[in-house]
Amino acid sequence: MKSYIFKSLKTYPKCYYALKDKGLSESLISFLRKKDGRILINSKPATTQTPVKRLDKIEIYLQDEIGSNLPYSNFNIDILFENDAVLVIDKPANLSCIPSKSNFNNNLANAVCSYLGQNYVYRAIGRLDKQTSGIVVVAKDRLTAENLTVEKTYYAICEGVFPFNEIEINLPISTISKDGINQRKRVVLDKKQKTDLLNSGYKIDEKPAKTIVKKIKTIKNKTLLKINLETGRTHQIRVHMSALGFPLVGDDLYGNGKGCRALLHCQKAKLDLPLLRFRKTITAPFPNDFLLKN
Repeated sequence: MKSYIFKSLKTYPKCYYALKDKGLSESLISFLRKKDGRILINSKPATTQTPVKRLDKIEIYLQDEIGSNLPYSNFNIDILFENDAVLVIDKPANLSCIPSKSNFNNNLANAVCSYLGQNYVYRAIGRLDKQTSGIVVVAKDRLTAENLTVEKTYYAICEGVFPFNEIEINLPISTISKDGINQRKRVVLDKKQKTDLLNSGYKIDEKPAKTIVKKIKTIKNKTLLKINLETGRTHQIRVHMSALGFPLVGDDLYGNGKGCRALLHCQKAKLDLPLLRFRKTITAPFPNDFLLKN
């Protein structure tokens, strides 16, 4: 059973307030209160209602009740960093992060659970598309999953000579559905397109999306870009680049890609877990298919 220990820096009428000040979510506090022995104060059993004095030692115990129970995988994951809280992996292109009908036995979740043990609950903090390579951060427990922030930097290669040195793309991204079934492709819609779709019986779920793009270099009518996200929408980078008329090389959903995967790579991740005073920046090497050649 995994535990975390910290000292209270002040006095609280209830342990609940100490846990909230440490950043624990309501759902995690509810999990702790449902079973005796999950909270100790100075090594003695306590509850969320127990008073806490300054410098008291608070210990919380985490145990996932039911693991993800995924099929065993012998795929060897490429580990960039690991400690008691996180597992950081360099995911290869064309590997799904989660099980699906077509990838139920061959995906990153299976490989991670096989590595950490069948009782482990798979919690990836920000998944990557199947075709996208690079950093995937996996939380090893519920507390880390609910308190860890991850800031990622991507690199992409787009078709054409990108005309901006740096640009902020602030375009809402819509999911279109009909009869309760979502279309896989996300879109940026103008007012007329929205009206036409709604009049045809479609439903539109539109969410704000912001992408910061910086041009690195252009070679042979292709451009290497550095990209940061201020929101995390499905296919966000691919949708925004296509909307500007510069789809990613190899993107067969939002461009005319053939013969390779969509060239998108998560190269850097900044991890911040204030509860454990843990901060770290991790980088992943560029895959061979990603290098622009003169």
